[in-house]
Amino acid sequence: MNNNTATPKGLAVLLDAATPTFYIAIKDDAKGLLVERQYSHREIKGEALLSVVQEIFEKNGLDIQSIRYLCNTKGPGSLTGLRIVMSLIKTMAQILSVPIICMPTLYALERSYTSTTEQKHQTIMTCLMARKHFYYVRFSGSPEEAFEQMSSERLCEKARAVDRIVFASGSVPVNGCDNQPVNSVIIKQTPEVILDWCDAQYRKKAYQNYLDCQPEYAGKSVAEKNFENK
Repeated sequence: MNNNTATPKGLAVLLDAATPTFYIAIKDDAKGLLVERQYSHREIKGEALLSVVQEIFEKNGLDIQSIRYLCNTKGPGSLTGLRIVMSLIKTMAQILSVPIICMPTLYALERSYTSTTEQKHQTIMTCLMARKHFYYVRFSGSPEEAFEQMSSERLCEKARAVDRIVFASGSVPVNGCDNQPVNSVIIKQTPEVILDWCDAQYRKKAYQNYLDCQPEYAGKSVAEKNFENK
């Protein structure tokens, strides 16, 4: 028996916490989606994420050395979630010598919506809460990386010109938009959609190493602003 046989690398692993939900998913190149887990930020603490991933691998008889690449959504979104997952995923990429593929968070939400609806030719405005009364917003048809920050008042104005408003689950929809009850939906990300997109990027070699992979924070945190003010 040859003990020097290399472990086949066919797994893609998604770790994501840019929105109010932690996503963990594992996809086999040949078998498709194997594992998908979702947790609220109350159910799982960021520092426990690595142990949860290890438990999932062990429970499903998977070898961490079989990881081909890692993926996540890079923001904008939860500052804490982005920092935790980006730190973990960069560490894993360095140790395992595998690349990272980062999908823009708002684009991931938009794709998660359009993949489950026939209304793909609508003008869609995808929204993720940035802070109280402010949102990160993306309009369909824009470049994948494109987004802007806007107040809830501005969001209501823009809402009149779109066919559908998509809010990330956990983001509080704004009040006062005349057409909001009719044309807004609340969704979660779809890990399989993200993994399929990442797989296409991997095949095009559109990936990064752990040194170049950076989160999109879309501005300074409250703590950073307070520190600068002092």
